[in-house]
Amino acid sequence: MSSEIDARTLYIDYSKCIGCETCEAVCKFLYSQPRIVLVRTVAGEMTPLYCRHCVSPSCARVCKNNALTQDEHGAVLLDSMKCRGCETRNCILGCPYGGMLATHAGIGINKCDLCKGRRKHGDLPACVEMCPCGAIHYIEREKIAALESEASRAAEERVLAHVRQKKM
Repeated sequence: MSSEIDARTLYIDYSKCIGCETCEAVCKFLYSQPRIVLVRTVAGEMTPLYCRHCVSPSCARVCKNNALTQDEHGAVLLDSMKCRGCETRNCILGCPYGGMLATHAGIGINKCDLCKGRRKHGDLPACVEMCPCGAIHYIEREKIAALESEASRAAEERVLAHVRQKKM
């Protein structure tokens, strides 16, 4: 998928994120259920968790109903009609980034689709447009490295340590 012309994903520079919850609020406004959520880490930082739209998504591999697929641009999409009724929710466990979200609104799982409807009209994902500190980018995967810094890598490691807590 990464060789596609428009294979883009979200990238959040956690060193710039101020935890203001704007991304979650605009997503909830547009979709009723937010597809990006903020959590408080053990260090007390508010940080967004989101689908990384992996090139080879483990969530899709473990889905027994084939409810998760990739579009022509590499976005991992959820077919909620196929998702209904799954009791295992293996996709939640399969996502290493905490980007698969359980809901209580009739649909078992919710996740970011990179604002599929907005992209169809040439618009950016809403969280990208609304982020007040420019921490969220809609970017080609191979260009992420150019945005990364020592501070952003360290901040992401803190977030991933929270998501992938060690078992005792």
